[in-house]
Amino acid sequence: MKWATLVFNADAAQWVAVEEWHPEQQGRWLDDGRYELRVPYSDPTELVMDVLRHGDSVVVAGDKALAGLISQRLQRAATQYA
Repeated sequence: MKWATLVFNADAAQWVAVEEWHPEQQGRWLDDGRYELRVPYSDPTELVMDVLRHGDSVVVAGDKALAGLISQRLQRAATQYA
């Protein structure tokens, strides 16, 4: 099992902080008002969809493979609106 670290901007943080993404999740408020959420995952498919629904309000920190999957999906979506 891997752990993803997701950092949400202050606008999204107020909503994400009260959501349950996984029973073992770990969350903490950052000094600048952002919210850091750590969630375990084995298959990234569902997690990628959950992250995508937050658009530009979230950044994947420290997991280049997961960030790459999300980046690919965002780039494909952007071409549909070009």
